[in-house]
Order: sequence, then C-alpha cells, then structure tokens
Amino acid sequence: MQDVTIAQEFYKIRNAWKTIDGKKWNMAIWVCDYHDIDILDKFMEIETSPIGMFNDIFFRIQTLYISEKTFEQELWKEFTSWFIPPKEEKYDMLGALKKDGYLDENYTVDLSLPPTFGSILKELTRLKQQLPLKEESFVLYFPPGVHSDGLEKWFSEKMEQGLPKDIRIATIDPIGGRKFSNLVKHKKAVVTELSVSLNMAAAMKNAMDSDSNESRPHSPSAKFQKQVRRIMEATVDKKMSVAEESEELLKLGYQLNILNTKATSHLVSAVAFFSVQEDKPALEHVEKTLLMTEDDSTSDEAYPMWRSAMLLKAALVMVNKETNTALKCYRAIAAKAINKGDIFHVMEAYRMQAFYHFKAGKQKEAWEASVYSLQAGTNLPIEVRRESTYLFTAALALQIAQDSRMDTKTIQKLTLKFENTIGEDWDTLLKGTEAIDSKYLNRSNWLSKNKILQWH
Repeated sequence: MQDVTIAQEFYKIRNAWKTIDGKKWNMAIWVCDYHDIDILDKFMEIETSPIGMFNDIFFRIQTLYISEKTFEQELWKEFTSWFIPPKEEKYDMLGALKKDGYLDENYTVDLSLPPTFGSILKELTRLKQQLPLKEESFVLYFPPGVHSDGLEKWFSEKMEQGLPKDIRIATIDPIGGRKFSNLVKHKKAVVTELSVSLNMAAAMKNAMDSDSNESRPHSPSAKFQKQVRRIMEATVDKKMSVAEESEELLKLGYQLNILNTKATSHLVSAVAFFSVQEDKPALEHVEKTLLMTEDDSTSDEAYPMWRSAMLLKAALVMVNKETNTALKCYRAIAAKAINKGDIFHVMEAYRMQAFYHFKAGKQKEAWEASVYSLQAGTNLPIEVRRESTYLFTAALALQIAQDSRMDTKTIQKLTLKFENTIGEDWDTLLKGTEAIDSKYLNRSNWLSKNKILQWH
C-alpha cells in the first residue's frame, strides 16, 4: 500500500488552488474523477469557514439550477437568508462584524431589489465596500448537484454580462459527465481549469488503519475495526477466505460483548457472504442480526442494523423468488421507518413493494404503493429527490398509469406533481432510470443502491 495520508492529498488540493491565488480569473473549474469530488468539495467548504487558508472570501451556493425562470429567484432567496440572524448569537457572523466595528451597525441587505443575480452582485459589492478588504475577492462556489441542462449557458451569460472585478465563480466538473467544458473557451471571461492527481482510496485505508492503531493497536476494539475491513477485502481477494475472516470477526465481536459489535459482526458477515454469492450462510447471519436488533430500545444503533439486515433479507429471499417473504420484509421496514421518522426508508420500502407488485401484474397494489412512496419522498429536500430512488418510483408510477390506461386528467396531475417535486426536466431525469427493469436487483449493484453498510 502506498504511504499516503488524507492530509497529503488535501495539501495537494491546496497547492493546486495556490497556483491561481492572487491571479486574474473570473471562473475556476475543478476537473476531477467522481471519487475525488468529496474531498474537493470539503476543501471548498473549509474555505467558506473562518479556518480557510486563502484570503478570498468563499460563499457556498446550495440552490440547484432546475428552471431558467425560477433559478435567480431561488438564488436571491438563499442569498437573503444569509442575513437572517441565527438563534444563537455565537453563530451570528454579521453581528460579530458589526460588534467589532468592521461593518456599519445599520447595514442590512436591500430587500427591495428585484430577485435577480444582478441584485446579488450589487449587494455583495456593497458589502465588500463596507468591509476592510483590499485585494481579496468574493468567490461564489457552486457545488456539484443534479442541475438541469442550462447551467453552463447561465454561467456563460453572466460572465458575458460581466462580473465585478472582485467577484468570482467556482465549481466542480467531474470527468465522464462534464457540463462546463465549453466555458474554458469563453471569449470575454478568464476561465481556468484545475486538476490534481489524488489517491484517496489508499489515503482512506491508511487513515482507518492509523485510527485503529492510534491508542491501543492490540485492543479488541482496534482489532475488531481492522477485521471488518479484512472481511470486506476477502470478498474481492480470492486468496482470502470469507468464512475464515467471518469466524475471526465473530470471535472479536463477541469478545467485546456488546450488542453493537455482536450484531455488527453478523451483519457484516452476511454482507460479505452475499457479495460472494454464498446465500445460505448470509441468510443465517441476517436472521441472527434481526434477532439481536428487533428490540431497538436496547441501543441507538439497533434500528439502523435491523433495517440493513431486513433489506438484505429481502434481497436474499428474492434469489429464490420468494416474493411474498420479500414483501413482508418491506412492509415491516415501512412500518418501523414511519415510527422512527425515517422518511427515506419509508419511501424505499414502498418503492420496492410497488416494484414487486408491478412485476407480478398487480397494478392496483403497485399503484397504491408507488403513491405512498412518492408521498414520503415529497418530505425530502429537492436535491435528494433529484438524485435518489425517488426518480425510480416516479418512473414506475408513470408506467403504471400508462399501462392501466388511467384517464388523461390523472396522468396530467401526476406529471404536474413531478414538475413540482423534481423540476421541469423531470421527463429527462426519468428516462435515465431503471425502475421497471428486473436487472435493477442484480447482486452486483444491490449493495450500492441499498447502502446497507450505513450501520456505523
């Protein structure tokens, strides 16, 4: 394994940004692999905080570009929300600036301005003029998200109109799905691309091993953490034995003698056996996990482990086409998730019920379950709906409505709902789903889509 640390990778990013620090540019675009997005985003987030290294003042823009008509209005709403004093005074940065004499006590954002990006630039310029800043710029960071087509055009238009000399734009554009590559050729603005070669997989593994060894490397707890990683390595390394690594994990888990480690040792073993298509031992470990975690009053970790085990059980029984058993699993998940306020998994449980009813030709039951799933999903933020399995439910609901030859009014109400909950580009997003494709349940992608390892 390469001797690399997260800190070293992070400093690579800082050094890359340093190459444009103080230089003339209007927009900076990080070009990276998908697996490097998180650490680049974290770097940009840190720069928006008081502990940022660079002198420029960074602002994080959360608003998604969904509709050309509403984007700037939503941007204005987000911008003005920055100036609402928080409940706790210690988080009131604007108040602190006023208190320290850096900002006029009567300063406030001008809410009478039209809700446009131009108004935001005007107010940012006014704010900067009041602060004791000289060479520093304001950097508006747009993090990656499920934006509709049109954001590149919007960026281009804003730079064509001209940004104030001390206000800049930054974003991330992943290789393989680039949306802003044409901006580099902008005729009026200076657009620069940044890239850095990272090895985050090795850095993360080294960090986890270092964390396990930090205080008591030979303690049962440290050994248990390492063994969890070993058994997962065994699922891809044919020289290792999942059965042997599972036996060692169980021994360590029971040695610690707490519910979390005992149940976890069974759950992780189940996942490992499932990964290598040894379904019988996988199901045995699932049942033991469920038995230990059914009463989730015993610890805060019990419910997530129970939920993960039940999701895995549903996938395992479907290997033998035991649809009724799988449906029972999803009904149980829905009921408990509702009690726990776990909105995402309420949506997921009903989505899977809808999927199996649809496969069985039970259109009425499939429609009802998909409606429940969609209703749960409306309680999630729009950015979650646009990049989650909410899209799968939406595509399935539309398919059911069309196959059942529901009246035009019902279908119009459904598509209007999608426009409100997903965005005007809902049709484009739904075309990219696999909601009614049986391949969706392939073992190869089940783990990533159900994320059952979120037990820790």
